[in-house]
Amino acid sequence: MKHRSKIILTAAVAASLLTTVPSATAAQTGHGHTSKPTVVLVHGAWADGSSWSGVTQRLQRRGYTVDVVPNPLRGLASDST
Repeated sequence: MKHRSKIILTAAVAASLLTTVPSATAAQTGHGHTSKPTVVLVHGAWADGSSWSGVTQRLQRRGYTVDVVPNPLRGLASDST
């Protein structure tokens, strides 16, 4: 899968989760007020958590708690075992 396709797929999955999880929570609690879920972002290869900084800022402005998980990738040999 090409890099651009992976980014689009990841964004689509994240968007669908952000729109369906709060409504599922409201249905379970029976309340009209829902708390927003925590969004967990994990970077891919050849990147670090700072690659999510723009997304993190936008989500936090909208009231989401965001956790950018460190994934210390070292190299093909050590990461594939």
